[in-house]
Amino acid sequence: MDDLLQELNEVQRAAVEYVDGPALVVAGAGSGKTRVLTYKVAYLLQRGLPPYSILALTFTNKAAREMKERVARLMGEETVRNLWIGTFHSLFARILRREAEYIGYPSSFTIYDTSDSKSLLRTILKEMDLDEKLYRLSYVQSRISMAKNQMIDWSDYETDKELVEEDLSMRMPALRDVYKRYRLRCERAGAMDFDDLLLLTYHLFERNPEVLAKYRRLFQYILVDEYQDTNRIQHAIIQKLAIEHGRICVVGDDAQSIYSFRGAVIDNILDFEELFSGCRLFKLERNYRSSQAIVNAANSVIRKNRRQIPKQVYSENEAGDKLRVIATHSEIEESHEIVRLIREMRRVRGNACPYKEIAILYRTNAQSRLLETALSRAIIPYRVFGGLPFYQRKEVKDVLAYLRVINNPRDEEALKRSINYPLRGIGEATIRRIGAAAVEWGVSPWNILENPASYELSVSKGAIKRLCDFRGLIDSLRAERDKVSLYELALMVVKRCAIIEDLSRDNSVEGKAKVENVEELLKGIMEFSDRYRAERGEDAGGLALFLSEVSLFTDQDTTLP
Repeated sequence: MDDLLQELNEVQRAAVEYVDGPALVVAGAGSGKTRVLTYKVAYLLQRGLPPYSILALTFTNKAAREMKERVARLMGEETVRNLWIGTFHSLFARILRREAEYIGYPSSFTIYDTSDSKSLLRTILKEMDLDEKLYRLSYVQSRISMAKNQMIDWSDYETDKELVEEDLSMRMPALRDVYKRYRLRCERAGAMDFDDLLLLTYHLFERNPEVLAKYRRLFQYILVDEYQDTNRIQHAIIQKLAIEHGRICVVGDDAQSIYSFRGAVIDNILDFEELFSGCRLFKLERNYRSSQAIVNAANSVIRKNRRQIPKQVYSENEAGDKLRVIATHSEIEESHEIVRLIREMRRVRGNACPYKEIAILYRTNAQSRLLETALSRAIIPYRVFGGLPFYQRKEVKDVLAYLRVINNPRDEEALKRSINYPLRGIGEATIRRIGAAAVEWGVSPWNILENPASYELSVSKGAIKRLCDFRGLIDSLRAERDKVSLYELALMVVKRCAIIEDLSRDNSVEGKAKVENVEELLKGIMEFSDRYRAERGEDAGGLALFLSEVSLFTDQDTTLP
């Protein structure tokens, strides 16, 4: 057994060897937490614990695979096959299949992925004749997900006064009925979505004490990775399984909790010692990954957290280069400074510093616009990871579509994009008929809108009125084009066309990010207007020039050498 643990440092070894009660392992970045989890599983096996009695929960399939592979290298492939190592969702699905009779599902139930879930919700919204622009699919889905992660089933939801009032304030009073229909349809189809795998496991244990007792006996030791990212229902299930025998070890770092927008509850890790009496705390404070300079900087930031589990991460690696903090007066100056630093590194180090080894991190997607613009003008190749380039994002393209129509009403693609966004009752059938009439008469769709009767447009009187209203909106904005600055014009667009109002209905993180992106676009247009005024000596105008710059910019080749 000593041979197994000889590669561990003193604290890692102590955390592995303590198996007689609850343990909280606070693992700083790069401190070897995966090693601790892996060796703890191996240590338990060596002590004679049957593989099937160990439950190890992770957040990603990649983490589960890595843990299995490491244990297999230590203990052999055969042993790993009987271990319960996997994600919350995969292992709870396994339990639910075994105990399907208790929850009224066939053991062969289907698991809906996100697209399946959205497709069913979309069908339900159409059947209920609900406005999908008001009842935004992403918001409806996130609202139902939130409820399930708070252990609120549809029957609880429809009687919860606070939730119902929130829906009324969002002008979505039918949300509780959508949730009910969605759950019942899933049941009828023998299907569960990802959140159901958690909710139904909780219900299984809550409503069937004999089943809970069975799994308490089965899982003699429980390990949980990334505990700072657990949500309320995950925490509740773990508590049910482990609270009696207390043989549980959770690993995490309160300083790395960044998923509250996904439902993660940091109190789960902060209050763990209070929940499990007699809990032992182990702190993995040695960072094996970074230089001491980086570790010191991280410590100085973490120290400011109001609630935390105190620790002092350190590194025995080389001191490393000092971090440079550069203060700038504006985001524009900041982007220019980043370009200067990249050029300096390339000049000093040459081929030893290829572009693909330089990374720029930013906090929100909206911040990429200025960086992309500066890099493009400096002819520095780049690639945006984890998101679309700024000007390719839908909400940005929607605003630009209005500006393009104002600049050139014959721009057919921009017209098609803006004519029914936000929703104004101009359906796909009407848009198709406009397009067909334009082809038949050899004119642009805008010509059809200017005089639908002359072109014999075959749509209802209501549709004609809505088309005329849209045309009047564009005409009123075009009348302002040469009277106000480009920034003032863009502001009129997002207000008169109700774009910000529409995006603000979505209170999810994604919805808020879209509003931020539109605000960032407006900021960029303001900067262009200021530059245009300085160069031309006039406020009004510049729309065509701005759109030309954007078009050329979005066509940049960003392939890295």
